[in-house]
Amino acid sequence: DIEMELLDVKRREILQDMGRRGVHVAPEHLEETTERRRSEKSGTVQPRLVDSLVLTVAELSAGPVLLGPETAVYLPDTGLSDALFFRLLEKTKIVFGGSVSLFEQVDGKDCIGGGMGVECRKETLFSWPVIKNRILFRENVARIPENSICLWGMKKLVLMGYAINILPKLRLEDNVMDGLWLDALFGEYVSEILDPKDSIWLGRVKRLKLERYAVNLLPKLKLHEDNVMEELWLDACFARHVSKIPAVGDSVCVGRAKSLKLKKYAIKILPLLWLHGDNVMEELRLGAKKEEYVYSILRAEDRTIWLGKVKSLRLERYAVNILPKLKLHEDNVMEELQLDAWEGGDISETLGAKDNSIWLGRVKSLMLEWHTINLLPLLWLHEDSVLEELRLGADRGEYVSEILRADDNSIWLGKVKSMRLEQHAANILPKLKLHADNVMDSLEIIGVSRDMLQKDSWILNKIKTARSALEILFPLKTGDPETEPLLGPWMNGDGASGTTPADGGCFGWKIKQIKMKDSTLYALRGIRSDKSCVLDRFEYTHRREEDTNRIFKSDERFYLGKIKQSGLIIPPRIEKFLIYTLVDEEGNEVLEENNLIR
Repeated sequence: DIEMELLDVKRREILQDMGRRGVHVAPEHLEETTERRRSEKSGTVQPRLVDSLVLTVAELSAGPVLLGPETAVYLPDTGLSDALFFRLLEKTKIVFGGSVSLFEQVDGKDCIGGGMGVECRKETLFSWPVIKNRILFRENVARIPENSICLWGMKKLVLMGYAINILPKLRLEDNVMDGLWLDALFGEYVSEILDPKDSIWLGRVKRLKLERYAVNLLPKLKLHEDNVMEELWLDACFARHVSKIPAVGDSVCVGRAKSLKLKKYAIKILPLLWLHGDNVMEELRLGAKKEEYVYSILRAEDRTIWLGKVKSLRLERYAVNILPKLKLHEDNVMEELQLDAWEGGDISETLGAKDNSIWLGRVKSLMLEWHTINLLPLLWLHEDSVLEELRLGADRGEYVSEILRADDNSIWLGKVKSMRLEQHAANILPKLKLHADNVMDSLEIIGVSRDMLQKDSWILNKIKTARSALEILFPLKTGDPETEPLLGPWMNGDGASGTTPADGGCFGWKIKQIKMKDSTLYALRGIRSDKSCVLDRFEYTHRREEDTNRIFKSDERFYLGKIKQSGLIIPPRIEKFLIYTLVDEEGNEVLEENNLIR
């Protein structure tokens, strides 16, 4: 009886506290609960609808109760399972008397903890489908004091729909979240927490993903000053999804971020992002399939969007036009730059720029796909830059139509270690100029058919050089009916114009190995001549033997030049079509005659 009287006193104190908070309930319920507990006997007690409840273990031990929309549930300092907490938010009237610590609901376990500080589940998922009563849920959330919901030890939090409104109520002071994902399909889901005067403290977050209307919350989110974000992902399908973002001139503090991915209209936020001065971004990826996604940025002056140090930069379609607007740290060394645009209109804004006008600094890997190959003359690399890899891919002739207008030997690349040219991209070889001391480890020619090769400046201008090489090898036989077929079609140079550059152009490059895959040997006529270096290795592969037989006539020969004895890797069936000289490691000829004699 003494215990019951003490419990009654506590209930009456709580009742007064609820009244001060604007929630009034009938006091008869408290007396009824006490009397019922005193008179209960062993056996099952049918749950009864109550209009108020103090949510404690002691209170619930009085017997089962039925809660409804009119039931006021008072929450003292306690621990609750996430499942029970959200069920109360959508089914009852919640009154906070203290702080609530959420933990994972485990089947068969208690849903009410003994106090604060319990560990919550590692991945807490609060999403719209579990919330049925919108009005009651929103009213309850509005009454929750800020920083009164504790999520100790939480690693991942996903909030969707109206559940996003819980965010300002969370206490995340010492927590380190691996991931936070907010997604709002409609504007009303976030309208009540968009007040620019209020901020939402997140503390330390490794990965932050905002989708649709939730992107508008970005300026309100505050991170710990020492936070290092592994990834920031923003995706806005419509302009209204970013309509609440501040105008140009204001900034949105991001601090340190290793990876930044902006999709669609979220790209317009890029100039507003403030990154820490010593930030090193591992990856920046921007994709825009519509010009309107980047229109506002294109009005900015060149080199005005500060990014600092960026290791990997990938721009897709219309986002490629942002490249001149970006400003990188003067000591930046970019591990990878990849540009993709499969429609000419995607990069029309940039094509009009002057050659060597887009400063990139030092770049290790450069990959240009489709129409972006035409931007190569515009790129300006640091004089000490060493390209570990240059990769160009074009499966249509139109993808290289602009760059082929450039003069031969006019596109400066400096030092290049590895070059891979796919299909029509092989035609730009004569346009490239490398450092005089450059030694290329590998040149790959992939998927080049005979009809892809240009028959003007690319092939015909080089025919005389190839013919000269044969004249050096066989000075008495050129012009002879028996040896003339070795030159193949076009080898007489009729109609050819232009001359080989004084330094030999691409013929004079120092190349250790050449790999050709699924390609015609005609491409060799633009690469190898008497001015070419000794190859360490030449490798030729083709998927099907019948394709190899179709790519050249039986009476044609292709000049390969000098190659080390152990480095010739070719199918036996094409050996008779090559003219080469085997040499040892010191460069001495191993055979006095090449396979032409054989």
